Amino acid sequence: MQRFFSTLFIILSVLTITFAQDEKPKADLSSPYDAMFTHLYYLQEGTKDYDVNKASRPFYANGEEAENLAMQLKQIFDGKGLKVRLSMVPETPNYMDSLSQKSVYTPFPKELPEVYLERNKLTKKWHFSHETEREIPKIHKKVYPFGSDLLLNLLPKMGHQRFLGLALWQYLAMLILGVICVVLYLIMSRLFQLIVRLIASSRLKKELFDKEIVKRIARILSYLLILSVIFTFIPVLQLPIGLGATVLLLLRLGTTVMVVMLALRMVAFARAYLEEMTKATASTADEHLLPIIIRIVNVVIIGAGFINILSTFHVNVTALVAGLSLGGLAIALAAQETVKNLIGSMMIYADRPFKIGDMVTVGTTTGTIVDIGFRSTRIKTPDTSIISVPNGTLMNETINNLGERKMRRFNTAIGVTYHTPPALIEAFVKGLRELILIHPNTIKDTYYVHLNNLNASSIDILFITYFDTTEWAMELKYKEELIFAILRLAATLGVQIAFPSTSVYLETMPEKKGLVPDYKDAVQRAEERLAAYLESFKAKFPAPEEEDSSDYPD
Repeated sequence: MQRFFSTLFIILSVLTITFAQDEKPKADLSSPYDAMFTHLYYLQEGTKDYDVNKASRPFYANGEEAENLAMQLKQIFDGKGLKVRLSMVPETPNYMDSLSQKSVYTPFPKELPEVYLERNKLTKKWHFSHETEREIPKIHKKVYPFGSDLLLNLLPKMGHQRFLGLALWQYLAMLILGVICVVLYLIMSRLFQLIVRLIASSRLKKELFDKEIVKRIARILSYLLILSVIFTFIPVLQLPIGLGATVLLLLRLGTTVMVVMLALRMVAFARAYLEEMTKATASTADEHLLPIIIRIVNVVIIGAGFINILSTFHVNVTALVAGLSLGGLAIALAAQETVKNLIGSMMIYADRPFKIGDMVTVGTTTGTIVDIGFRSTRIKTPDTSIISVPNGTLMNETINNLGERKMRRFNTAIGVTYHTPPALIEAFVKGLRELILIHPNTIKDTYYVHLNNLNASSIDILFITYFDTTEWAMELKYKEELIFAILRLAATLGVQIAFPSTSVYLETMPEKKGLVPDYKDAVQRAEERLAAYLESFKAKFPAPEEEDSSDYPD
């Protein structure tokens, strides 16, 4: 008897559960939860009878139009991989949005902000808004472009048998999609490679770009095309919501990675063209700046791709960037000198006060620029030692770029003794001017030779001339030649070069006569001696022979 009652209890329990499962829940629109549940429940497989009474439809539209809108909205959710979590939908009939303070509920505010439920003020029921009904067909075309929505009604009719959770028509559709992608890759990879090569050949010499980079760019473009094809037709497969969301997530990640790789390959491809442009410029600063710019661009591209990936995983990028900004501020405060030097290097590349190879004077340091780095600039001094000057300090110093000089100046003062007669000094000044005009490497239109100052122990002659050279070694050579010429001219004319001294002359004492030279003969023969010396100086630097014009026909 006990066994009989136990068996009867089990049978009744099974029947109760069976009848309970067959009974449809009552359509209710009293809360956002009820409206969303009603919409989704009556579109499930086996319960697609959407013929509920008019007052219980979550759409304002009636009849077939309401059913089409409901099916399209469900297809939009599935195509975008959006799973409605009913446990997160508010069940309060008087629910109000916290931001707008209106009786509206948006299931997916980021992905579908135009799709939302609103409470009817008259009936107190929750319905999808009129704006949602207008936007559903437009969104549906975006999710299923190029007429792919027609396949939604065609493919499911080809087989309903299920295996591992998927219908046979879904396996068939995936097989067809895979074959299409393989064929597209084989065709488009070669086509893109040809197109990229033609574009490169039209702007660059063929030997400038790497053929391997061209192949990689064409391959990545083919992958992007295939991903876009899969992205277009994957919603048609109507995969289970969990699987569909995972596939769409992987497609978005793959697209982001491919775009980043394409951008990096394009930067590497453009580098050859940019390097050719920098070689054509006179300055070498852009050649050193180009690798730095390329590294910065690559970092920006990778950073943008990383941020896109984070946003794909619904990470709050704004809060993350704000946190990184605070961390960056702390690091900047802790490394002020490093940041200062980095900014200094950027200013050097922007202002270009010098370039590698220039001789400069910075403060008390004189030497040749051998390297411009991120933190410091290295200067090679004349004794071959290397001095590293921080760029932050360098930009605050006065920089004398000796390498930018188009000519070299020789500036000196020639002092003669006070007992030199004025006529002899005048002949000496005239001879100094002639030396400048005769020397082949002086600038003839700019020089200054004048009796300039009465110093404490000498009569000073200002001697300024310019050498037509930019090399320091040649400047020293020309200076030596002029200095020897000046000394020989003074010796020829009998002019004594003064030096700092104090002289006391007792001229009234007969035995002290002869301290001051007798210039009588020197003055009388000054012009004769000057002419003779200038002829001998000209012999050292003969003028170029003029071409005989008689050899040319009239």
